[in-house]
Amino acid sequence: MKLKKIIAGVAATAMAVATCASFSVSAADSYNAFLMYCDNQYLWGNWNTQASGNGFGKDAKITKDGTYTVSMTSDTVKNNGEKDNPNYGFTNSAVSANVFCVDITGILKTKKFNASKEKENAVTKNGTFSEKDITCKLKSIKLDGKNFKFDASKILYGDIEDDNTNYRIEIYNIFGETKDDPPIDITSFGWAKSIEVTFSISGIGGGADKTTKAAKNTNDTQPATTAAVGGGADTSAANTSSNTNTGAETGLALVGLALAGGAIVLTKKRK
Repeated sequence: MKLKKIIAGVAATAMAVATCASFSVSAADSYNAFLMYCDNQYLWGNWNTQASGNGFGKDAKITKDGTYTVSMTSDTVKNNGEKDNPNYGFTNSAVSANVFCVDITGILKTKKFNASKEKENAVTKNGTFSEKDITCKLKSIKLDGKNFKFDASKILYGDIEDDNTNYRIEIYNIFGETKDDPPIDITSFGWAKSIEVTFSISGIGGGADKTTKAAKNTNDTQPATTAAVGGGADTSAANTSSNTNTGAETGLALVGLALAGGAIVLTKKRK
């Protein structure tokens, strides 16, 4: 009887820990990603996030591993620039590019963090991740809804401007390394209605890839679970039918799983 009470108490504690850890992950910080762009005459440009109050694009809020899209459209930038600009309101004049990047703001941790400097992108605190924690991959570029070719091997990623907390995907930058060996044909680059970039990010946790990996690791240590149809997690009914442990052993196993789950979530949070 005492053993059952002990098991119940430990299980409740483990579940509470796991629940709190899960809450910490779900309440993780989010980061604004925006499309940084200006044409070759500097008629149209987007240099900041929407959150800063000075952005003219459609940003993405990065909350977990996954695929995201950032963009600019003729509608979002029609109020950009000076009224005496002869091309004001006509983004079909946005020919070529001098700068074409994606910045994920506030995500990197740096010793040089300066909140007053980074407030231009609504970044108010130091980031969480280092450059090596994060993996990004450019998935597509679309101009007016049509795919635009790029050389994936020439895209630059990472802490390219080391004086801020931004992680950058550099597609082309007249002031950067891509100027001499551009991943895109800059001479045929132009748009009138929309420009969008889709990319994937991993390493910050919470995404499908992380969940799948965790499930595989669990299956490796739980032989009975790997027998489930389709290779996924087994159902509770199947586990019950194949489990020959006593009630006490089952309770201890559940406690172990709950504690293990809590440890996994906490590890993700620290990462």
